[in-house]
Amino acid sequence: MAPDTPPLFDNLQLLQILPDPLILTDSSSNIVWVNQKAEEIFGISCEEIKGWSFIEIIKINKIDKLLKEALETGEVSDSSYEAATIKVKSHEGKYFFKIVIRPMWNENSIQGALIQLTDVTRFKELEKLKTDFVSIVSHEIRTPLSSITMGVGMLKEGLLGQLTPRGKEMVDAIERDCERLSKLVENLLDLSRIEAGHISLETQWIEVEGLIDEAIRPMKMQAEENNVEIETIISSDLPRIEADFNKIVWVLANLVGNALRYSDSGDKVTVQSKVSGNRIFFSVEDRGCGIPEEYQETIFQKYVQVKGHKGPAGGAGLGLAICKEIVEAHGGQIWVESEEDKGSVFTFTLPLTLREENLED
Repeated sequence: MAPDTPPLFDNLQLLQILPDPLILTDSSSNIVWVNQKAEEIFGISCEEIKGWSFIEIIKINKIDKLLKEALETGEVSDSSYEAATIKVKSHEGKYFFKIVIRPMWNENSIQGALIQLTDVTRFKELEKLKTDFVSIVSHEIRTPLSSITMGVGMLKEGLLGQLTPRGKEMVDAIERDCERLSKLVENLLDLSRIEAGHISLETQWIEVEGLIDEAIRPMKMQAEENNVEIETIISSDLPRIEADFNKIVWVLANLVGNALRYSDSGDKVTVQSKVSGNRIFFSVEDRGCGIPEEYQETIFQKYVQVKGHKGPAGGAGLGLAICKEIVEAHGGQIWVESEEDKGSVFTFTLPLTLREENLED
């Protein structure tokens, strides 16, 4: 028999007309009420499912996890857009919803929670259009950029006549701009492929020390020119890991490159790796200007630029976003710990759930 509806949940008729699905649960995650939109989207009936547990009826683990956290902490779920967005297929089509869960208090105890699913399907469609546009434009830029780069190389080699000292300076400046633009185009294309779900991992068993050496090798000249030391601290007992060598090298190289950009002469950049539990940790530490606290959560999002950030001008704000996608595709996590004027530590993890010695089992 369905439980009696508590007084706090009376007078919900006004919520029936809202365009977003709403689901009300008690403190045990059992469904108390759903509005008409939720009935339409999930193909359920409020009267028939009342009193059933949320996960038994809706069967969406991400919402169930956020619901349990909200009921346990008593705080409104406050996940990022990416972490709290779900895709739902119904007989009417495909929808994307942003999840917000608000605990319902009665005096000093939590009586239940209100789950609101805000329809963000149109925003997702616009995101896809933007991603497709960026991909097309990047491909179109790539061809003439290759011609410009080739022409600059011919000028530098003197194949089109000798350059004056002033002319050589101008050609060098054009070459640097071409390199920056080429990097931007490649980053945009990489991000477009990742967002389209085309990221593929070519995993192999690799030595961690060799992976780190390969990542910092191209950075050594830049470090020497800027009088910055690159220090490596690698635990002696690290197992081989199964990962995409080139993609993880790219992640590490990007983090080390960023650290060098924000380091002063005489500073040290430390690259460290160690095992803890069933994960391997990689960290890159610098002693630079640090990152303001308000940007430490958003810095891994696309096109984020830290306003008023001390240090050299940044890029397009894509490198860390790509790092995040690659690490998460491996089943890992990435984050930053930073204090202004004292430096930053970027850390990412990779799982060690599969051991090489188990391959023969």
